[in-house]
Parts: sequence; structure tokens; C-alpha cells
Amino acid sequence: MQLRIATHDDQRMAVIQEAARQFRKDHPGVTIVLELVPDRKTMRRQVAEGNGADIVEWEGANMGQCLDGGLLSDLSDLIARDGLDMGDYYPSVHAAVHSDKRIGAIPVMADTLGVFYNRDHFDQAGIPYPRENWTWEEFVNAAERLTLRDEREDIRRYGVFASFGYMIYVEPVVWNGGGTFLSEDGTTLDGYLNSEATIEGVRRYLRLIDEGLSPRMELGRDSWIDCFIHGKMSMYIDANWAIRPMKAEQKAKFGVAGFPRDPGKPNLFEVYGYGISPSCSKRELAWAFLRKLTAPGGEIGKLWSVLKLAVSQTAAEQSGQAADTLYAPFLRELRSAQLSAYQWPNMIPAFHHHDTFRTMVHAEDVEQVLQTAARRTPTLPAFDPVRFEWW
Repeated sequence: MQLRIATHDDQRMAVIQEAARQFRKDHPGVTIVLELVPDRKTMRRQVAEGNGADIVEWEGANMGQCLDGGLLSDLSDLIARDGLDMGDYYPSVHAAVHSDKRIGAIPVMADTLGVFYNRDHFDQAGIPYPRENWTWEEFVNAAERLTLRDEREDIRRYGVFASFGYMIYVEPVVWNGGGTFLSEDGTTLDGYLNSEATIEGVRRYLRLIDEGLSPRMELGRDSWIDCFIHGKMSMYIDANWAIRPMKAEQKAKFGVAGFPRDPGKPNLFEVYGYGISPSCSKRELAWAFLRKLTAPGGEIGKLWSVLKLAVSQTAAEQSGQAADTLYAPFLRELRSAQLSAYQWPNMIPAFHHHDTFRTMVHAEDVEQVLQTAARRTPTLPAFDPVRFEWW
């Protein structure tokens, strides 16, 4: 018997290979074919056309669309039969894999946003370290006090680096002010993307740059981290993925705070998991491998936590992330996070590919750009699982 598993990511392939090695010990007659495909679009098009792998990679796309579009199969009967404890997963993760009592994937890892801060800079400025539930106003106030200028008012050190150009960094600020990029059912931009609350939320973010509290986007990604590590900025908005490249002495130097927002407002997260293709003819065998690949405890679970953020209480404890001062704040963020408007695959070609953010240089540009975008695409095009684009 043969099982096909595909991924577009080298690092994930290494985890899958180890799961396959362990699986073969208990299933010596099974041949496991591992496929590294060029990109997400190719992998999902193969599944939609009926010639995809048996085990399907899922990266947070709207679960209802994935199930209805034939990209994933419903696992709820297998989960119930075998008594898998889905309550072990963080609430946001648990919600992401559900749609109308269906479950399309078992999650393995996640990313969410926070603020890295330089402890020495806070100490020198006499500013208390950020509290667990700090607000956007407290964050901006800290950025103002941490920004250093010389006698000519030229900036010597920025209070924060606020990445701009991707909506994932801006969306929680919009939510905090009561706005949203997209209607809850994923169909409508007009009245949401161009609402007063959304416009003001994006303006609030861009003011960090306009007012000289953050540099602009000209730096490359590696340079952002490098500038923060070398003390050229005091705070750095990013996800948990920034922890892994840090050296031990750097980890000891920095702290992490949750994304600044008002009580009850959500942060944003991305989640990754695996499911079974609807065209898989060996469902029980695929399910057995899926359980090996996605089990929160054990060696495979720890490997997923090396790559990104743990998605369950068990994985957080066994990986050591729950006790890690840098990872633990990100885990707390998973208690009150939600998926981006990017969870709707048809949002990307309608919005992101038109360089909407790149044309907003200053806060004063926001209203015109968002009004234009909403007029251009007032409602999202229908989701086509075969021809859809993916970033």
C-alpha cells in the first residue's frame, strides 16, 4: 500500500520524513511517497483537480471554503470515534479547524503577533516593562519616550519598528478601533474596508512612521531584525518566528509583550495543519499516519514546536515553550486571537495583489486608497478551488 504526502516547505518536509520513518516501524508494508511541490498554489490545484496527495497541507484558509471546495475532507467522525481531545488546543486554533460541526484538519503549529522590546532601553528611560494587557495608547507613549533625537532633531534611535506593507501587522489595530477589512461571512469589502473605523485604524498605524517613531519600509527583513538586535530601535513588532534565529545572549536581552490593544479585542494569528484529501482511497491508513504526524505529545510534536508556536497545552508544556519567557507571551495571545481576512483565499487577488498598502505612504493617503479599493472590488469574487490564486 502507498501513501502520498506533499509539502512546499523544506523544513516541514524534515518533520514529515521523521514521522514517516517512525510510521514505517509499525506499518512495514506501507510505502510512503514524500513530494516537495513548487508552491502552495500547485499543491492545492492538484488536490482540487483530484490528483493531489493523500495527506493535505492546510495553512489557515477558511475551513468552510476548503471543505466545500473539495480541498479537505471532514475528519469529525474519525476524531469522535478515536476520542481525540480537541479541547487541548488553544481556543483560536480549535475554532479555526471547525466549520458547521465539521473538522477539516489537525493543527500542528501557529504564528501570532507580539512586541519585542529592549530591556536596557526601557531601564535607561525609566519606563516600566510592558504589562500583559497594555493598550495601543500605552504602546505609542512608550515609543515616543524611547525615540531619541539629536540637537538637530535627527533621529538617533527609533522607539519602534512597525512593519508596513502586509495587512497582518495592521489588522489588529483596525480591529482594536472597531473596524474590519471584510464582512464576517467573507463576501463584502465595501462598507468594511472603507469604513470610518477601518480608515482610522490604518491611519493610527501609519502615524507611527509619519511622526518619526518608526522607520519606513525600505529596509529588508534581515535588516529589521539586525537593527533591533544592535539597538537602533527599542521595540519591534513581529511574530514568534523572530525568536528562533536569536542567539542566547540576545534572548536574554529582550522581552516580549502581547500585541497592544484594548481589553476584549483580538490579536491575529496564522495556523498550519494537515488533513486528508477527499480523493484519498485509503482513508484509515491516511488517518493512522495523520495521527502520528500531528500528535501534540512526543517527538514529532516537539519538532513542530521547533519551527513555530505550539498549538496545544500539551505541545506547549512538552516543548518547553510554556516556561520560556519569550514564547509564553505568544502562547497567551492564542487565547484571544482570530484569523485574518486573508483566511478567505479570494481576498488575496482582490486586494493584496493590487498593492493597496504600497500606495499608502502617509496617514493622509489612507482614506482615498481604501475608498478606491472598495469601489474597485465591492464584493469578493466567487471562490474557485481550481483556479484560485494564493500568495
